[in-house]
Amino acid sequence: MFKLKKRARIDYWTCSKFADWIRGTSKPFALGCDEWSKWHKESKTKHPVRYWIAETLLKKLQDVVHFPFDVYNTISIYIRNRYISKIHYLKTGLKPGEYFDLDTRIFHALFNELVIFVEKEATIEYLTWASDLVYDEDYGFDPSDSDYGKPTHQATASLKILELYHWWKNRDYRPDPHKIFTKETHGEFYYKTIAEIEDSYDKEDDEILLELVKIRRELWT
Repeated sequence: MFKLKKRARIDYWTCSKFADWIRGTSKPFALGCDEWSKWHKESKTKHPVRYWIAETLLKKLQDVVHFPFDVYNTISIYIRNRYISKIHYLKTGLKPGEYFDLDTRIFHALFNELVIFVEKEATIEYLTWASDLVYDEDYGFDPSDSDYGKPTHQATASLKILELYHWWKNRDYRPDPHKIFTKETHGEFYYKTIAEIEDSYDKEDDEILLELVKIRRELWT
């Protein structure tokens, strides 16, 4: 029924300074998939036995030591997700008891979940911090690299997440055309004017929604 949640651990022994000492090579703070493969290959080639102790033996020892905690965390996480957070379904944030078409439910559900993600999972403070990350020594780069000092993939994604979040939170800035255009003030073509404005709003919503879909794989913690 349950699958042990090892990823819920706060510390990983293979990422410790002790592991760096055993391995003889410091583990970077973060790298892309290709860079990680290169780092593992070079570290293993340089010190194969020490690499095995730091990357394999330490991991197995941690699994043994943390087994009781993994069982506890797995059960508590399941209960929280299933009965409290209920993350198995999307929350629209729409007013209960009223009818909304599917297109409205989809639109509001995705952006409401984005708000929950930003405010409760990732937090605005973290995303703001991540937005300033650049490729430097912590990522295995040195000043001679062409990408040194440039924003990381995480920084670019965090900026986009915050941009979409703030757009949704301030979306009400768009005036309701029904409240500013009437037949008395704008003549017999006011319906056409209202329709054109509403269409422009819908197009903007579609474009922003597509941007959210494109970064969906970045929405994790």
